[in-house]
Formats: sequence, C-alpha cells, structure tokens
Amino acid sequence: MSALIKEGELFPVYRRAFLHTINHIENEDFRVSSKTVSSDFTRKRKFSFKDLVVNILGFSRASVRTELDRFFKSLSGTGSEITTFSKSAFTQARQKLRPESFICLNQSLLDYFKNNSPSQRNWKGKRVVAIDGSFLVLPNEKCLIEKFGNFSNQNKTISAGARISIAYDVCNNIILDALIGHTQHDDEKEMAKNHLKNLNSETDILVFDRGYPSLWLISYLKKEGFDFCFRLSTAWKTAHETLNSSIEKDIDFELKKRPSQEYGKLRSYNLQTKVEGLRLLSVDLPDGEQEVLLTSLCNRDVYPVQAIKELYHMRWGVEECYKRIKQVAQMEYFSGRTVHAIQQDFYARIILLNISAMIGVQIEKAGQKDKGHKHAVQINKTQVVTKVKDFLIDIFYRNDIVCSVQKILKLLKNCTDIVRSNRSFKRIKVYKEKRKPLMYRGI
Repeated sequence: MSALIKEGELFPVYRRAFLHTINHIENEDFRVSSKTVSSDFTRKRKFSFKDLVVNILGFSRASVRTELDRFFKSLSGTGSEITTFSKSAFTQARQKLRPESFICLNQSLLDYFKNNSPSQRNWKGKRVVAIDGSFLVLPNEKCLIEKFGNFSNQNKTISAGARISIAYDVCNNIILDALIGHTQHDDEKEMAKNHLKNLNSETDILVFDRGYPSLWLISYLKKEGFDFCFRLSTAWKTAHETLNSSIEKDIDFELKKRPSQEYGKLRSYNLQTKVEGLRLLSVDLPDGEQEVLLTSLCNRDVYPVQAIKELYHMRWGVEECYKRIKQVAQMEYFSGRTVHAIQQDFYARIILLNISAMIGVQIEKAGQKDKGHKHAVQINKTQVVTKVKDFLIDIFYRNDIVCSVQKILKLLKNCTDIVRSNRSFKRIKVYKEKRKPLMYRGI
C-alpha cells in the first residue's frame, strides 16, 4: 500500500481526527444547538444524544429494527445482556434532533481536515471543485411531496423526489457542501450559487457541466472573483459560430446579452450584461467530437489547452461521487418517512462519505506504483466506506482508536484496484424495469 506518510505516523493523525469528532459530538454547546426544543435531551436516558447521532451515521440498507439491534449488540461487546429500543422510541428521539446538527458536524470535520491533514492534493496549487446536481427518489408521502416535490424518470414513473446539489473536491474526494431542495422550485444554478459561501475564490477553481452556463451565473462568478470552467452545449450558437469562424481554436471571448429570461436574475444580483476576460477553446475528443469550453483561466502559459482539457476531465470525479452516494452509501434507502428523517439521513451520509475519503486520501498516493504491481493502484472507495461503518462503534465508544485504525488499514491493504489510464468504453444505455418509488427500509 502506497502511503504518503509513514504508517506509524498515520495513527496519531487518525486518533486526533476522530477524537476531534467525538469531542464535537459530546460538546455541550453542540448538543444544545442540535435540539429542536430547548427541553429536549435534558433528562438522562439510556438512548443518549450521542447514541442517536452515531446510530444515524451508521445506518445502511437494512431495516430500522435490524440497525437498532446491530448497534446495541455491538455496543454491549461480549456482555450477555443486550439493551435495545423500539422503533417508536428511535422515531421519537430523532424528532428532537435538528438536521442542521449534521451540517455543523460535517463542517467541523472539513475544517479539521483542512488545517491538520498531512496530505492534501491539488491541481497546479489550486483546489478543483466540481459542482453538479441530481435527484433522489423519496418515499411517496404527502409531507415529502409538499416539501420536496416529485419528478418522473425515464420510465415515466412519477415519484416523490428531491433535487440535490454538491460541491465536490475532486482531488481529495471530499464533499465540501451539500444541499437538498425542491425538484421544481430550486434551480440547479441557484443551488450552485449557494455553494459559494462555503468555497474560497482565492484557492478554488470551479468546474461545471453543460447544464450550468448562463450569463447571470458567469457574471456572478466573475463578480465574486472565482475562476471557472464550463462546457458549452450546442445551444450556445454564438460561441460555437465564433469558434468555428476562427482559425485558432483558443480565442479570447466576450459574453454579451443572452435571452430576456435572464434579465430578472441580472437585475436582482446587480450584474453586468457583458462579461469580459473570458477564454473560449475547442478540444478534440477521442471519438472525434469537439468539446467547447469556456473558462476564466486566460493565462495560456500557466494553463495551455491541454491543461484546460485535463481540468474539465477531472469533473468526472463528481459523477463517481454520485455513484457512491446512491449505490455505496445507499442514500435513497431512508430510515424514515418524514422531512426531518430525510434531511438527517442525507447529511449523515455526507459525513460518512467524507470520513471515508479522509482516510483514503491519507493512505494512498495517486499514481504511485505499488510493489508487485505493473500498474498504479488505488484504494477501493467502496471498501473504505464499508470498513468505516463496520468500525464506527469501536471508534466512537471504545478507547482503542489506534487499534481500530490499524485493523481498518490492514483490511484495506488488500482492497486495491488497478488504475489503467487512457481507457474508455462506449456507454450502453440500459433502461431497467420500472421500480417501485417506495424508497424506505420499513421495519
């Protein structure tokens, strides 16, 4: 296993990181700010505040009843007596916990990683942040439809659902910010703008897919001082025609007025109707297709065409992140059918994925060939998530963090995947049979 720092030095790093998280959960100020009502969690109960938070963090696809039994069985260790609680008791307890407490806990983790991590990857000294959105299928409950709306999939199945958006650090595989909103009322561009308050214009480069380019968003990013890279669809006829009429495939570009539906946004944010200091370039793909990119990175000595192509290609990391969100973290299998439960599960999964990513980035070195392998190897990200879930009780409740981390690393040592560069396959669209929109674990 390729380690960025010596194995013996890893354990103090992990120990401090997990102790930081444990101390944050046990902090009185955090407990007070997490309560729905000030009188909640005041009496001493067997099902404590910490039990509730860790329980929600460790949920997987199994039923709530099964997860509760597993949790308290693990908590009891080898003891003969196992105390567990009813599903109703858990449901009542979780109503006292504000979903925003998981946002606060995640931000604490991110701040600790930023300030204390011995290894943080970057691209040309910058943090590459890919912003993208998706949809989650929710249980078909009236309260959820009222809060989050509904949508239809490729099979024309109408389901309760929510629009989600994430800002993803593609170099370190970390979700920097996550939002969940209404499928119709919350626009993906507006959600992208809302991510900016948790990002840094001096250190971050933002990368967007074809659905995001708009005059108001580009103007807003320039106003806030962010560097960015967009891919333009064929709907941007002026940009395509300008590039096609030029001998050069890398030109300076000025973005002018767009259709009138954008004027409202421009006025509301006091933005310019003309954006200068842009660069338009065309990149040839292996299949012969041309990729048109719009970027604010105009220094061609630092950012030649090949670098911009590499930058946009890095955006694929956010697509892989969504695969882990839905298939590995099993985000759509919720532990409740209320707005409260959906939001708690959503933000808890983000924390679990981030803890796993923070472990993964410390124990592997991207692109370095491991001994005995012809190709470079990387840690299997699915296995990292699985092992973290398996050791949550040991990490958060037993005073053997170092021992737990040693076990995790030992298991992960053989969970590596070979990295074969420059491989691509034609995407085959397969439409699965219509599935039930009931994404709930039941009892």
